[in-house]
Amino acid sequence: MEESNKNQLEKKEEELAKLIGFQVQVVEKIEAGLNKKEQTSPDELYLCGLQEEAINTSLSDFYEILLRINELNHAKEIVICDIGASYAKMAFVANHFFPNIRVISIEPVKERIDYALKILNNTKHIFINDIFKEELIKNDKIDYFFLYFPVGKILDEIIPQIDAPLIAIESHGELLNRLGHSFSQKKKLTKLVFPRHNPHSYIFSHKEETSLYKAFKALHNKDDDLIIINDQRPWLADSEGLEHYFDEEDKITLELKCPPRTIHFSDNLKTIKSSELDTNVQEIISMRREGKQIDGCFIRKIFVDGSFELSSGVIRK
Repeated sequence: MEESNKNQLEKKEEELAKLIGFQVQVVEKIEAGLNKKEQTSPDELYLCGLQEEAINTSLSDFYEILLRINELNHAKEIVICDIGASYAKMAFVANHFFPNIRVISIEPVKERIDYALKILNNTKHIFINDIFKEELIKNDKIDYFFLYFPVGKILDEIIPQIDAPLIAIESHGELLNRLGHSFSQKKKLTKLVFPRHNPHSYIFSHKEETSLYKAFKALHNKDDDLIIINDQRPWLADSEGLEHYFDEEDKITLELKCPPRTIHFSDNLKTIKSSELDTNVQEIISMRREGKQIDGCFIRKIFVDGSFELSSGVIRK
């Protein structure tokens, strides 16, 4: 982004913040305080102190999103549940510009939600200090959910509880791809004012898991300790330490720990218990897990037929 354009956007954001009573400097001080605390699960929740722009959508983008939602619904009464609301910027914008929109802001970090509650306490908006659970909104009819959230176990627990169209923007490069595996329809909603990894907000609807994601969950839930990688010559990888990513649309990337490899998940992957294999193969698997060497080389791929590949590229039987 050109410096002059960036400065104009930042100036507009500052003016908007003043207009609606959102105190950016106060928020920055709160985040600085959070940064000094010991926080846990940084990959699952935005708990640690962060730059203000990193933990939330801009006020300008919230305005554009709510404006578009308002247009689509012909200015009728709307309830939006903001999951991981941080300082509840959506509620600030709705409170000033859209009297027909009520926002339920749910945020696990108490200091953040308390800030919004202190200023917007006497409004129709609701503020909840918690991780999202559907029981928190059981008395409300939700028209839309909004999500700006890191990919992880907590997100996986949230998605099945969503029962209305979901508005989302990219957080760290994987969220939209992950949601694409749980919803069959995805449409652009607005073009974002401030630059992001993906320049649009989207609306997801018709909750339905892809066959690829269903197969991945089935494999991930098995307790077998080995995965059979079906290359031209099938080989064995440890399931322990397996990491997965949604860094490509319509794909799931697997990062294997033993041996270290990155592959794309496919629904023909199978698992097996090492105890079911020949004792000689079990011995080679144990040696690989313990990091033992043969002729000064580490064991990499172990093939289903019992042969194995060394880090030198040599294949032994």
